[in-house]
Amino acid sequence: MGERGAGSSRCVGAAAGVRNDTVFYPRHTPIRCLRRDYKPDNECNRDVTPTIQIALRMERMGACSNLSPVEKCLAAIVHGVDALQASNFTLAEGALRLGLALAKAAPEEQARNLEPLVLLNLSRLRQKQDREQEARQLHEQANARLEQNAPSLPNAIFNVLMAAVLMDLREYRRAIPFWEQAIQLDDLKDPIDMAHMLSKVGECYNRTGLKDHAAIPLRASVKTFRKHPEDPRLSAALTTLGNALRKSTPAEAESCYREAADWHVARGQFLSATPAWGNIGILCSEQGRYAEALEYLEKVRKIREHSPGIPTPAIAITLNNIANCYRRIGKFAEAFTAVSRAIDLLQDKGGAELASAYGTRGLIFLDQGNDSEAVEWLRRAYEHHQTLASPNFDTIAEDVNREIAALQRLGRADELKDAEARLASVQTAMKAVPMVSRDLSALDAPLQCAVFVEVNVGSRGRRPDAEREDVQLERRLTEILEAKDVGWCGGRFTTPESTTLIFYGSDAESLFQALEPTLTSEPMCAGARITIWQHDGQREVIVPSRLT
Repeated sequence: MGERGAGSSRCVGAAAGVRNDTVFYPRHTPIRCLRRDYKPDNECNRDVTPTIQIALRMERMGACSNLSPVEKCLAAIVHGVDALQASNFTLAEGALRLGLALAKAAPEEQARNLEPLVLLNLSRLRQKQDREQEARQLHEQANARLEQNAPSLPNAIFNVLMAAVLMDLREYRRAIPFWEQAIQLDDLKDPIDMAHMLSKVGECYNRTGLKDHAAIPLRASVKTFRKHPEDPRLSAALTTLGNALRKSTPAEAESCYREAADWHVARGQFLSATPAWGNIGILCSEQGRYAEALEYLEKVRKIREHSPGIPTPAIAITLNNIANCYRRIGKFAEAFTAVSRAIDLLQDKGGAELASAYGTRGLIFLDQGNDSEAVEWLRRAYEHHQTLASPNFDTIAEDVNREIAALQRLGRADELKDAEARLASVQTAMKAVPMVSRDLSALDAPLQCAVFVEVNVGSRGRRPDAEREDVQLERRLTEILEAKDVGWCGGRFTTPESTTLIFYGSDAESLFQALEPTLTSEPMCAGARITIWQHDGQREVIVPSRLT
């Protein structure tokens, strides 16, 4: 959410409001074999009960003698996650229920690790199906098991899957140890895979309010992604790095934001540039560059308000940031108007955005000299933060510090003691998170050659249950590369305007030759931009558009 207060560390995250959908396939031989060797039925037979389907699939998987119980379970989960990303909820249900059955059949110690992973993904499925009560129950079951027995499965794919679903569920603090464990395991040592995981653990630290913890992995991630400048994950990592640095080194943060914005503008992706522009506006506001700040923030607001299907929090975030700029200027009427509209938009949505807007209203009262109203709204912000899975420590500490100052002026001693105890608790929690020493030698390894396929199909205006043409294209292209044994799919990155499919191999021209017939014949690839990256340079190909 947008910042509040001078020197505040609040910021618009890389995906705040305008969500980027990242699907990551690490270069890891066992999991690629799992994806290939076990493929659940594409469609469920209506005449066969789910229980029988599970039994039949388990029988088929039992024939795969080369797979361990853990690998069989992970295979089912991977296919369930793939189907969920493709909005194929029927297939996701079947694969995840199979995964749950395999987890229960695994040895006890392994089952304790695997069952929460399946339950979390089932919770995510129920969310997408708008079955919120079931989603919450599954989430609570999984968390209870995680708290009872801390997972300790030394398997990189398990840790990647656990970290990814926890992030999807906004459990950023819980996701951190899983990313850290995956980074340290020996079987994920490709530099781009490592850069991706570093960017994700950096994002988790950032969203938890641990900026110093976030900056180190994010710097390493950006340094590696810059070697593949066409990789869309570069712009996301730059924005998140800027968020981590804005309080400590604002000049470097502004440079990160501008580079991220320019990356999208060069591709005509103005909606995707709005998080970086919004953060520039926040930074300008903090530095007293108010006219410049309002210019950026109003540009963001107009683009988002005129973009069909934009999530409500994306507009509310901008209004909150505009309110803070007006507050600093001393235009309190305009500030109240903007933040009141933000709160109205967020009232039914909840989340960190609403907590931040409550706090902004408190700061406006504080700057007006109305300490009593300020305390009420800052406390409301604190209470809402406590309902979140991963509240932002830094944001809470700033709010409580301001509440304490107001209570001191009001002479409300009993409430002051309570606020000081809450602040001490937050500070203790922040200090309890250790700085991690990581082996980043994998980042020095030679990069694989790559082909980036950017198609003009993004997330803007797409229904959650809509058929995913981009996912189907990715699967067809992946099967071609596997059949020819020339490379693999590293994942896809979806912005509101486009989707980039990422492929790696030892020779980019061989990759492109294998992919070209499908790319030139597939209607959704019309106008696609293909970047072919070799160690000695790169070239770009535009797939011709078709006349209608």
